[in-house]
Amino acid sequence: MKHPHTGTILQERLKTHKMVAAVKEPKYIEKAIKYKDHLSAVLLMTGTILTVKKYVDFIQSHGLPVILHVEKIGGLEMDRDGIEFVKRNVQPHAIVTTRNGIIKKAKSSGLIVVQRIFLIDTEVYTNLVKDIERIQADVIEIMPCRVPDFLNKVAKISPVPTITGGLLNSPEHAKQALENGALAVTTSNPDMWKMNLNEL
Repeated sequence: MKHPHTGTILQERLKTHKMVAAVKEPKYIEKAIKYKDHLSAVLLMTGTILTVKKYVDFIQSHGLPVILHVEKIGGLEMDRDGIEFVKRNVQPHAIVTTRNGIIKKAKSSGLIVVQRIFLIDTEVYTNLVKDIERIQADVIEIMPCRVPDFLNKVAKISPVPTITGGLLNSPEHAKQALENGALAVTTSNPDMWKMNLNEL
C-alpha cells in the first residue's frame, strides 16, 4: 500500500540509515549529532515545555529529523492546545505516542505520528493484527525488538512502515530486526549510534 508520507525526510532517512537514536537525557544530544551520518532521526525523550523547542531546533538544524515522544515532555498536556503548541511552536518532524486518542487528534491537525506498540502478550498481538488496516499512524514502532517472529508477521501485513526498539544492545539484535521486516531500529545505546547498519 502506498504510504502518504513516503516522500518525507523521515521516511527517506529511515530507508537509508536504518537507526533512530533515542535520546533520554540532554547530555546525549551532542553525541547523536556527532553520529548523524549513521542515523535516520532522533527520538527525543527528554525536556520540558520550557526546553523542548531549543532541543528540537538544535537537532534539526544539524539535518536530523526529530521524532518527539510527547508523553515524556514535562508539563506537556496532549489536549487540542498541547497538540497545537507542538505543531506551531516546537515543530518536530513527527511525534511518537502510545495513545490512540492522541494519534487521532494529532493526525487531524496534520502532524506525522509514530505509534509505539508494546507487544506484551498474545492478546495485544492478536488485537494489532485484527485492527492493522485501521492504523491511523504514519509509522508503527514495535516494542521490544527482541520478538522477531511477531515483528516479521506485523511488518508483512502493516499498511505503514514498521520500526522497532527496546532491549536492542548489539549489532546482531539490529540485524535480526532488519531481516525480520523492520525498516529501522531505535536504540538509546550511544555505542550503537556510531555503527553503519548498512554494513551489517
